[in-house]
Amino acid sequence: MRTPRRSPLITSKTRNILGIGLTLAILALLTFAPFIMLFQLSLKSTQQIADSMWLPSLPFHFKNYWRAFYMMRPYLLNSVIFCIGTATISILCSSLTGYALSRYQFPGRELFYYLILALMMIPGILTLITRFVTVVKLHLNNTNFGIWFPLAAMSQGFEVIVLRTFFTSVPEELFESARIDGADEFRMLYALALPLSRPIITTLVVLSIMSTWNEFIWPTMVFGNSAYYPAILIVQQLGATHLYNDPGAMYAGYVLAGLPLLLLFALTSQTFVRGLTSGAIKM
Repeated sequence: MRTPRRSPLITSKTRNILGIGLTLAILALLTFAPFIMLFQLSLKSTQQIADSMWLPSLPFHFKNYWRAFYMMRPYLLNSVIFCIGTATISILCSSLTGYALSRYQFPGRELFYYLILALMMIPGILTLITRFVTVVKLHLNNTNFGIWFPLAAMSQGFEVIVLRTFFTSVPEELFESARIDGADEFRMLYALALPLSRPIITTLVVLSIMSTWNEFIWPTMVFGNSAYYPAILIVQQLGATHLYNDPGAMYAGYVLAGLPLLLLFALTSQTFVRGLTSGAIKM
């Protein structure tokens, strides 16, 4: 009895699947290897790091996390305050601006829109000195407002464009129905436009928090007292101070500094992806 020959098409298809799977596995390894390395270093003592840096070692030193958290605790609160204030001001201003540019007809509307679009072409580092001089002249240095307003202003170009595009895509009939029911413009904004744009706003909030959480240049310029620094700056001092001259605690600090962003993305991932794929953000 003759054995049936395998189809060349099936063999080629199988090879393609194996090739794609192998490529994805390699990319996943390259992506997660630094995180795995950081986590296993955070559980080592100084001697274990010197003896075997690249491989896990027993026993695990979970006390590194307690030492890192004890030193970073007030600075983590500073980072949370910076992120909440910046995201709130940024979304509030960009929502009002995007709604006005999409629903109102007034002279110079398109020119104003293109001027906002042009802001995205200017690197933030070029306006660093100007922002600092403005903050000092307004006496906002050494205050949270000196952090919130400039960081919120830097993200306005992108957020206004995204929200204006989304508000323009909402059918006019919905606003006409609300207007017939007696709703004014502010009610249509917070009861109709904003609920429909929840995935977009969630995406913008996550992006704003990520950029603010990782910002370390601007807080050092605004605050003269290191007690108001964000957590990302204090992590670097964990391995430098004489009380915490322990690289394991420093690596644990990096893990703790990145953990809030990881939890934030895990809790908002579905809404975040919906915002990216809803049509207002073109990736």
